Amino acid sequence: MSMPAPLKILAVDDHPVVLVGLRLLFGDHPRFRICAEAATADQARAFAEAWAPDVVVTDLVMGGRDGLFLIEDLATICPASAIIVYSSHDDDVQTTLALRAGAHAFVPKTESLESVEGAIEAVLEGRPIPRSRATRHALRAPPAIRLEAYDLSPREQQVLDMMGRGLDLRAMARSLALSVKTVGTYRERLKIKLGVDGVRDLERLAHRRTGGPNAWP
Repeated sequence: MSMPAPLKILAVDDHPVVLVGLRLLFGDHPRFRICAEAATADQARAFAEAWAPDVVVTDLVMGGRDGLFLIEDLATICPASAIIVYSSHDDDVQTTLALRAGAHAFVPKTESLESVEGAIEAVLEGRPIPRSRATRHALRAPPAIRLEAYDLSPREQQVLDMMGRGLDLRAMARSLALSVKTVGTYRERLKIKLGVDGVRDLERLAHRRTGGPNAWP
């Protein structure tokens, strides 16, 4: 009987030593393999669309920038992926924000890379995450999308504000450095959360919120 193909991991970190460590950890692993490595948020989004990874291991802050938008984008681009944050920013506030953005687990960099492997296996198998202080409350079952009305994520709020300023789908995609498909997914989520049936109704609502053009029917 042939062995199943290894699960694909997208590794995202702007520190080469971390990427090397993950590569060594999973280099000859029977269950996982690194399919791509990204050192920037833009690379991570592009590789997520190209590879549809089963797992993403990502830092929370890269190049001095907040990675919460990246986590939310990754959860939107590949909603079936298990997203593991491996970061030195391990306070309770950052952990909570990362989980709300779409991460499934948070492992502090004070722990070994083997803890990342343990967190991945725990998330995929629905088990409590072992050992990590910061992940004691960080196991989150997919899907990442929350559909409570008006519970808008930061990225959804960005898209709604842009719609209120009259930007179309392609203009928003260019401004956010996202694909048109990804921005379209955010727009569909907004329709569900805000209880509107069509794009035109969503645009009117966005215009009323921002006082933009065409604010009234």
